[in-house]
Amino acid sequence: MRGVLIAASLALTAALTGAMAAGPAAAQEGGPLAILRAADTNGDGQLTKAEARAAREAGFNRADANGDGFVTQEERTARSAGKGKGRGGAGGGGDTDGDGKISRAEFMDARYPAFERFDANNNDVLDAGELEALRNMAGRRRQGTP
Repeated sequence: MRGVLIAASLALTAALTGAMAAGPAAAQEGGPLAILRAADTNGDGQLTKAEARAAREAGFNRADANGDGFVTQEERTARSAGKGKGRGGAGGGGDTDGDGKISRAEFMDARYPAFERFDANNNDVLDAGELEALRNMAGRRRQGTP
């Protein structure tokens, strides 16, 4: 279960960072640029931790199909089936209390590994250079290169 959420976080990271180079056509098609534009709420081409948190919150809300404040295994399975892949939201945390479902608090309180790794100046903003470094790493992972 935690692996699915980590994969979802990496998928969003790849989408957000790939969006910088995707161009305007991707936005028209709803591709990665559209995802970045949605997360980059002030449109400055940078991603703040606050914007990432808001995107994570929106991801939780999408995954919580019945709106009860929890994402169950059934909701994750249904979402994965609808997407064709295991992308269940915008990253976030796993079932830390072992009750078989992920609460909003568990999801929102998880670490932000992309920021922790790529925010070189620790200012809670991924600027263009930091996003480029993250995009390069995601591209290498897709190609199977460390």
